[in-house]
Amino acid sequence: MTIALIAFDGSENAVRAIDEVLDTMDTTKLHVHLLYVHEPVQINEVAFNTEPLLDMLRINKAREEAGLALLTPAKERLESAGIAFDAHIRSGNPAEVINDFSREYHCDLIVMGTRGMGTIKNLLLGSVASKVVHLTEKPLLLVK
Repeated sequence: MTIALIAFDGSENAVRAIDEVLDTMDTTKLHVHLLYVHEPVQINEVAFNTEPLLDMLRINKAREEAGLALLTPAKERLESAGIAFDAHIRSGNPAEVINDFSREYHCDLIVMGTRGMGTIKNLLLGSVASKVVHLTEKPLLLVK
């Protein structure tokens, strides 16, 4: 059984990453962990509100719900292909969460789309994919 982590952000490249898994892997021996990572609530988003803790919880809940909605097309693709999967929503630094999740769930492979930024842009901005490359010890499939 192969355990694959597909980091999904809703982008076209993330959808292509799912298609790549479906096209190239033995799906009869595959279990997928579908993961969406949202940024944590920042203190400046709630600092001036009357109930900062309650507002922080509300914002976090809204981000989780948005993440679940964002995962819908990915879940539909996996379901229609008959792939066993679990969907997960996490909060935090995306690259770190992806890396930690892959270790926690003993994933054999991390699959994710890349936005295909050029070298200069990548140097200036960084990207989740390039950060995962540097953090992980797992095999990583990047799909452009």
